[in-house]
Amino acid sequence: LSDRIAPQGNFTLFVSLATTRHHFKFPSSSSDNQKLSVIMMRRALMGTARKVPMSLRLMSTSERLPRHGLKLQPSQSRVSAFFPLDSDNTFATDYPLSEGNLSNIVLYDGSKIRSILSTNEQKSTNEAYNELASEWTRVLDSGPGVFVIKDAFDDHEALDDVTEAFEAIIRQEEEEGEAGDHFSASGNNSRIWNAQEKLCVRDPGLFVRYFNNRVFTAACRSWLGPDFQVTSQVNSSHPGSSAQDPHCDYHLGFRTNEQVTEYPSHVHKMSQYLTLQGAIAHVDMPLETGPTTFLPYSQNFERNYLTWRDPKFVEYYRQRNCQLPLSKGDAVFFNPGLIHAAGDNISPNTDRLANLVQVSSAFGQPMEVLDRYRMSVAAYPHLLRLTNELGRGDPSAVLPALECTALGNAFPTNLDRDTPQGSAPPPSMKDKVWEALMMQISEEEFKEWMKEHGWLRESH
Repeated sequence: LSDRIAPQGNFTLFVSLATTRHHFKFPSSSSDNQKLSVIMMRRALMGTARKVPMSLRLMSTSERLPRHGLKLQPSQSRVSAFFPLDSDNTFATDYPLSEGNLSNIVLYDGSKIRSILSTNEQKSTNEAYNELASEWTRVLDSGPGVFVIKDAFDDHEALDDVTEAFEAIIRQEEEEGEAGDHFSASGNNSRIWNAQEKLCVRDPGLFVRYFNNRVFTAACRSWLGPDFQVTSQVNSSHPGSSAQDPHCDYHLGFRTNEQVTEYPSHVHKMSQYLTLQGAIAHVDMPLETGPTTFLPYSQNFERNYLTWRDPKFVEYYRQRNCQLPLSKGDAVFFNPGLIHAAGDNISPNTDRLANLVQVSSAFGQPMEVLDRYRMSVAAYPHLLRLTNELGRGDPSAVLPALECTALGNAFPTNLDRDTPQGSAPPPSMKDKVWEALMMQISEEEFKEWMKEHGWLRESH
């Protein structure tokens, strides 16, 4: 540490353990002061860091986490503060359930994850899942900020059928003049907004088959907890489409610099915990097709939402970003504060088609409006059929698909009509679908249930 600190001025070492975080100041005024700081650090960590996964970050003290409530300004962002990212290394020992990493992007084997999740009623498997969820959280929070699950969607026949459905929606919307994209010039990309609801209504049986994926929902739950809200937008980047500029994602990623500065510093950090970004590869994506590039660990820079628009940083990003080829069925998940960008598609004839999922916490506000009642009514007969075929009457067999369809949070609601009993919330939409599946009610009766449940949530 002394070799790195002495020539560079005051630095702070951030130490992230599995359960705690510490930071230690290292003054450069004298070697004696540095030795004293090291001794203090060792005493603080002693008894805590016994073989616990640990990540270290060396950052200029002037760039350390600002005081809560402090409003950040673009002028405070300095590209030089990113230079310590060059020295970040990701080790397989940090993430023992992974298959290692490439370019600091952590890799997982989908079949291994399915094995962990296959019998989740057993106590030992629950413990294994908790270890997995904790590891994924460390990757997204204090680690590289991104991981890939190879073959997360192993039903490639269903994947191909969904691809055909997406392509049909794209053709229909282009004929109707509804297509549009916010990042690319017309003709370079094809985009489906609200692909979640559109696929569900167009082919609800296929929707249920596609999203009844425990690997996908386990990744969502690990970062956001239960009752998350899945939205998705399909993007097909055609040959010749240009790379995006590096950016962060929703919430603060969809604000101007002037708007971002209105939010205090702790909100900048909090925003990352309300959303999980992901992408499902529907085709093989060799590097020439331009799969997403990332700057690992950049979610840990407190001013990332202000810095990515700086032209100096854009050049830095182009020199330092990491990129992996993806195969059909792979899924990548990343922290929304991680700076990233889609790459150039320089392939001669391959459309890079991905389903871009944006998953919101139960306590967050999604970017898109979805009619979840409409989706639930469309999906119900298929959820019921699979409940009986796969679960022998147990709705647990379709829980992943249900979580991607109905809202799990009981609020907001009309408390005059839908009054909580004690501290327990009233039944959510997901609760009512689960109850209907347990009772095996008819489609017509279910429609009435959804109509009544929706009325409870109207303000007047």
